[in-house]
Amino acid sequence: MELFVHVKELGELFTNNQRTIEQNQLETNHLMNVLEDRLAANVSLITSYSKKILDYQTICANHDEIRKELSAMKSHPRGRLTAKTKSAPAIKSCQEANSPTSGIFKMAGINGGDSFDVFCELESFDGGWLVFQQRYNGSVDFYRNWMAYRNGFGDVGGEFWLGLEKIYQLTKEGTWELIVELKDFHDNYKYARYSKFGLGNESEKYALSKLGTYSGTAGDSLGSHKGMKFSTYDNDNDTHNSKNCAENKHGAWWFLDCFYSHLNGQHSDSDDTTAIKWPNSESGLKFTRMMIRKV
Repeated sequence: MELFVHVKELGELFTNNQRTIEQNQLETNHLMNVLEDRLAANVSLITSYSKKILDYQTICANHDEIRKELSAMKSHPRGRLTAKTKSAPAIKSCQEANSPTSGIFKMAGINGGDSFDVFCELESFDGGWLVFQQRYNGSVDFYRNWMAYRNGFGDVGGEFWLGLEKIYQLTKEGTWELIVELKDFHDNYKYARYSKFGLGNESEKYALSKLGTYSGTAGDSLGSHKGMKFSTYDNDNDTHNSKNCAENKHGAWWFLDCFYSHLNGQHSDSDDTTAIKWPNSESGLKFTRMMIRKV
């Protein structure tokens, strides 16, 4: 009898344990389902976040490009550079450019020579201006020899010097005026305007033979250079008794002994005398542009 009772108790205990195991299994399965659902939700959330991060990275990359474009536009405060030559007949002056916007045009060759690209500023100062010098980011080295300044260098869609011979040939007939645009590294803009501008020929060392009345906001820092010959480090024509100003100032200009202005110096915001200078600015200039127009 006792054995029967004991066996019965063991049976009940086994049944209870089995029920407990089944209940635990059910709870475990439920927890597994909950965890799987949460894992799936987290994977979906991570995927969504990854896509958003990728989208934000793309947007940021686009913003960087936009910032670069805006920075380039800021560097040219009075017009837009167009890197592609406009498809139109060659012009004889920028006043003939048939376009409402500034850009690069093909100019007819001088004295039967080959045509060449010029940048025409058509939007500021009533338009019709031919740009012959431009600086804005230091990408082009302006510490060059005589032949480089004679023939020109750089790209008219960026930083460049058109060439003394071209400037002389353009300005030797008629009356031309000059505008000099300046901008420092704090984006302060000024300009100087001269009612006349012209150079002598190469045998005269491209002397600044014509320079008219000044007007503008930058101050007259070119007037003292009138009549001065152009100098480079290998062709010293300044009036200094002992030193080569072009070599000493790491540039090229119509130096006297040595300068009141120097726009072909080193692209730097320092107050060093080798920097791009127009003396009313305490430190070097970031942006300069020199352009001429026939009166």
